[in-house]
Amino acid sequence: MQKAERETEAENQVMAKEKIIDSIRKLLLFFLTVLSAAFAAYLYQKTVYEIAETVVFTSIAAGGMLFQMAEKEHTENTGRFFLLYLLFLILSVFFPLIPEGGYPYLAIFTGLMLFSDRMTAMSAGSTLLLISVLLCSDGDAVLFIMYFVIGMVGVYLFYGLDESFQVGRPLLCSLLLQFVCLSVWEILLANDGFSMEMLIVPAFNTLVSLILMVILLKLFSFSIIYRTRDAYMDVNDPECPLLVRLKEQSREEYFHAIHTAYLCERIASKLYMNAAAAKAGGYYHKIGVLQNDNSYEAVEGILAEYHMPGQALQILKEYLQPDIPIRSRETVVLLFADTMISSISYLFKKNKEAVLDYDKLVEAVFQKKLSSGILNQSEISIGDLEQMKKILAGEQLYYDFLR
Repeated sequence: MQKAERETEAENQVMAKEKIIDSIRKLLLFFLTVLSAAFAAYLYQKTVYEIAETVVFTSIAAGGMLFQMAEKEHTENTGRFFLLYLLFLILSVFFPLIPEGGYPYLAIFTGLMLFSDRMTAMSAGSTLLLISVLLCSDGDAVLFIMYFVIGMVGVYLFYGLDESFQVGRPLLCSLLLQFVCLSVWEILLANDGFSMEMLIVPAFNTLVSLILMVILLKLFSFSIIYRTRDAYMDVNDPECPLLVRLKEQSREEYFHAIHTAYLCERIASKLYMNAAAAKAGGYYHKIGVLQNDNSYEAVEGILAEYHMPGQALQILKEYLQPDIPIRSRETVVLLFADTMISSISYLFKKNKEAVLDYDKLVEAVFQKKLSSGILNQSEISIGDLEQMKKILAGEQLYYDFLR
């Protein structure tokens, strides 16, 4: 008992230390951002009014970024994001020295997103872009809007990059969009007609962005994708020691987990979600049977002991902790997969020979969950839900295994 208390106290101390370091890091980002912008404005010989304007607007943007980051829990990528942001901050104050069409903000927005999330990348990228635009001689709002749109498209095209690492199409589309936008920008700025020389800066920027994005994607794949893929291969193996323990404890819950994981993987892969994380959620959402307590607090320790990957942990946390709203699409998949398996298993227990109308059952399950309001804060779309219905209704042959 005393040993367990000491271990818990040590874990709490480590978590408290991480929170302090994380808070210091975020505050440091804020002050470095504002001070860098102010010092750069001074070096560019801006007027006192322009320096003050730069400080005020940068402070507001950096404060919004800080607020967004404060809502996110500390992850293993926080340190990488911090270093990447500092590198891009240095670059952002030097961009005014090159032509306005040469800023590689597509790569900056995308790189920030790879090591954080969509909203953090948008707020951080916008802050850096604002600095570059304010330091320009013109400070054109259209320039900001153009690069913001380019960056936003990059963020959304590469968001959800998973173990399959399919980057060809988003890379081509984002670079093509950037080249078109920058070319139009250069042509509209010109007053003496079109010439091929106008395409030199957009072409050079696109080439630089391609090189930067390849480097960032390689870094992302080596530091996260491959390591995460190996971790998911371990925990998603039906012979994983933790699943074997569940099987020994309760065969019923074990097979329930197996069936749920199957549906999770089927749905998530067809809807271009993180199928491995959703499958892990299906396997381990009943693991609390080992503790006689299926709350997240009870299973958090055992999941960490078996090195459950980060996104799978977040899915299980949202699913098992009632006071946390369901947000991620993968958690929604787990919710419906688990409910379908539970409902069909219950009906077959009552009558093994029952002939079920799966279309009606799927519709009833969806109506009940939607009317409960449990999905009100989730990121799932109406289109995703409709696709999910079709997939679940189409698994009728598989449901016979539950008899």
